[in-house]
Amino acid sequence: MNKTHFLRLEAGVVRLEGLMLFAILAALLFTLSMQVISRFFMDFPLAWTEELGRVLQIWLVFIGAAVGTHRCEHFVVELFMEKVNFPGKAAVARLIDLTTVGFFAILAWVSAQTMLNGAGQILPTLGISVAWSYAAIPIGCALMVLHFLMAAVRPIHPDASPKEVIE
Repeated sequence: MNKTHFLRLEAGVVRLEGLMLFAILAALLFTLSMQVISRFFMDFPLAWTEELGRVLQIWLVFIGAAVGTHRCEHFVVELFMEKVNFPGKAAVARLIDLTTVGFFAILAWVSAQTMLNGAGQILPTLGISVAWSYAAIPIGCALMVLHFLMAAVRPIHPDASPKEVIE
């Protein structure tokens, strides 16, 4: 596979992340609205809304963090890196990137194990496995690792299309 294939793959992943964020945010808005309406206007609180809202928030945070990673909006100490100038500045920046990739790779692995270990636990009002909410952590971390690694392939500006990179 060449550079173009990797860039197209990442572009597809980014589109999927955007769709997921939109769907999660819409579901979260609906769920929390139902919670407020049922609790304060109908005097009949819906028990499942709080639990579903919590699960959706976890997914929103980790998928959103992956999108932020793709856009290079996280994990950069810009103030420090912009204000100082020293001979090994590029090497320090790469070391920070490698450390971050390592951290999220380890977090993805450990959280996947935790997800599998807790899969037998059931969320009381939704009646689904806790693994559905825990799955957001390894998936989000794996997406962050993907975007960090792809930063070595794609241009500095993540919004540039693969076509622009080739030309």
